[in-house]
Amino acid sequence: MMYGTTLSAESMKVIAESIGVGSLPDDAAKELAEDVSIKIKRIVQDAAKFMHHSKREKLIMSDIDHALKVRNIEPQYGFTSNDFIPFRFASGGGRELHFIEEKEMDLTEIVQGNVAKIPLDITLRTHWLAVDGIQPTIPENPPPLSKDHQALDSVNPVVKLEQGVTKDTAGKPATGKIHKLKNVETVHVKQLATHELSVEQQLYYKEITEACVGSDEPRRGEALQSLSSDPGLHEMLPRMCTFIAEGVKVNVVQNNLALLIYLMRMVKAM
Repeated sequence: MMYGTTLSAESMKVIAESIGVGSLPDDAAKELAEDVSIKIKRIVQDAAKFMHHSKREKLIMSDIDHALKVRNIEPQYGFTSNDFIPFRFASGGGRELHFIEEKEMDLTEIVQGNVAKIPLDITLRTHWLAVDGIQPTIPENPPPLSKDHQALDSVNPVVKLEQGVTKDTAGKPATGKIHKLKNVETVHVKQLATHELSVEQQLYYKEITEACVGSDEPRRGEALQSLSSDPGLHEMLPRMCTFIAEGVKVNVVQNNLALLIYLMRMVKAM
């Protein structure tokens, strides 16, 4: 008989001794070995079916548990490994044994080793964005700006785009030109303004923005109608979005509800 096809009678005696049965007769051990071997083979075959249906090539403990449940046998508890457990084979002195190799660990190295730092817990804290319309000067809030500077940003936000842009003798922006560095490297600086507006477009932008936030209601209606129906406004759309964003930010702080309504009308028209 080939090794591994059935359990031996000696194995049954060892198992009997582990549960308190000291003297198991040879005939009983032989009968038990044959019966247990047949049942184990059937369970392994059923577990292999679960493994194949799960499109896996390794048998895991959940397959054994499912096979036991199919045969109305209570599954084994305490075995939750999802990985394959390798058994090592050893023989000597007329005995053959399969065992799980356990790695020896030096406790001195573990005690003297560097302990990993405990991660900090996530904490949340609140702060005042504004108190009675006044922004506190705390690190969490943006730096305060003067009302004149805020008004300039809300009326003409293009000034922010033009800051830091150098111009050549002809008056044109020179940020896209090649600058030579000391180590003979060259870089291309991307312009903040993607498109250059013509004089007519700049005049149109100025008139539209002034009309939309002005006090002349008929002129405002014409400006909104122009924003909603006139073609060719795609080059001015980034500037319009910047104008609205800066205007909302400034007027929210200043609690100016009328200008906020005018800006929302611009958004709806576009």
